[in-house]
Amino acid sequence: MGRGFATALAPKHEVTVGSRDPNRARQAASATGATRGATYAEAAADAEVVILTVPWDAIDDTLSQLGELNETVVVDVSYPYRKHEREALKGSSTAEQIQKRLPRARVFKGWNHVHARHLTAPVVDGIAASVLIAGDDPEAKQIVFALAGDMGFHPVDVGPLKATRELERLVGVMLFVRLGPLRVLSRS
Repeated sequence: MGRGFATALAPKHEVTVGSRDPNRARQAASATGATRGATYAEAAADAEVVILTVPWDAIDDTLSQLGELNETVVVDVSYPYRKHEREALKGSSTAEQIQKRLPRARVFKGWNHVHARHLTAPVVDGIAASVLIAGDDPEAKQIVFALAGDMGFHPVDVGPLKATRELERLVGVMLFVRLGPLRVLSRS
């Protein structure tokens, strides 16, 4: 997912790829057209937006390397694939847990229902695939919507951060029935 985001956003944005391994980050940056590769801490230090593309089981380690991310827009694209991960959330969602760990960040959920192959080719049969976005900060939501639009997606506001509980359930259904790109018909 990280490479897909970097490839899709690099033509219009300054993108830094972060990784535990800075050499791997530099290779990914070179392959995707990103500005540079760096450690997680270096990548997040001055970022306006941080897109977390690590598996859910790696989120604790990753967040510990990012700092507090005060006022930073943070987009969670994770999904807890393992049953014990979903059960550990106890009715919460991954994005809500990230918000608890980063209380001064502006956390959003999005793209967790999008297959990696569609990050760089979101238009299917002439129709832009929708990306469902949830979060509490209206100003920051417009930033996330703009990123979605720059990638070629049709952004859809599905409500506040607590709506991410339903998004994660939706992803579970989509994985079970193997649905392709999601399209939401709306006037906007």
